[in-house]
Amino acid sequence: MTNEKKLVLKRTLIYLLFAFIPPFIAAFIYVGFFGWAVDNLYYQVLTAFSMLCPAIANILTRIVTKEGFENCLFKMKIKGNIRYIVLAFLMPVVYSTISAFAAALFLMPSDAFGEIFKNFDFKEFSSMLIYVLSVSALLSLFGFGEEFGWRGYLTPKLEKLMPFPVAIIVSGIIWGLWHTPVIACGHNFGKDYFMYPYMGMILMCIFCIFIGFYFTMLTKATNSVIPASIAHIVNNNVFTVVMLLWLSGTTYFNEDIMSDINYSMISMLSAAVICLITGIVMVLVRKK
Repeated sequence: MTNEKKLVLKRTLIYLLFAFIPPFIAAFIYVGFFGWAVDNLYYQVLTAFSMLCPAIANILTRIVTKEGFENCLFKMKIKGNIRYIVLAFLMPVVYSTISAFAAALFLMPSDAFGEIFKNFDFKEFSSMLIYVLSVSALLSLFGFGEEFGWRGYLTPKLEKLMPFPVAIIVSGIIWGLWHTPVIACGHNFGKDYFMYPYMGMILMCIFCIFIGFYFTMLTKATNSVIPASIAHIVNNNVFTVVMLLWLSGTTYFNEDIMSDINYSMISMLSAAVICLITGIVMVLVRKK
């Protein structure tokens, strides 16, 4: 290993310590006071703090290792990148809708589709979607908190240590494992499933690999983490809302389905496939 790669590896490891230790300590304190619960204000504070930690880790690592802030992907030129901002807002809506139909296909009787389209309220859907997207724009700081870390620091460093596809996989696994405390609390998958919480962690790692690929390509296309930050927070806010708006039109839908890991698995893997396809298309466009 060359001296340059040793330095990159050192900085990467320091970054991971800064990114993992504070949120894991915060989660440990939270569980000590409130147990493995996700239904209180303090859990929201925990997740908000955790989302900011990767960005803080980026800043601290650059200061501690005297790397500086050159090429930190903080800024973005608006000219020529409007289409990527639009893509960042709309893609989560697209794969959330596809995921909703995938969940209906595998978890509900065939006549559920007829009910969905018959009872679908486009006006309500549009109004709620505009509201959620607006809120997401206001909360994009938290998406930036993660993307400035994962796509703005970790992935570029891994690309210097390994081939690009491997870097995407490794960064996705790291990102997925970073979610371990909230997965153990029941976030995304609940707690009543086979191999809890390990199966949830595995599914989260798979999801993070594919959606991380899409976020990385957004970052490369614009030379900025801002579009990925928008896509990230829109994904967090719109995913469940869009699926609920589609699936609530059928009598076969209930809260038990939402809390079942099969629902999460189908919806997240559907979204992962869409993100993979989109990322590949973006790679091909960049090559041209």
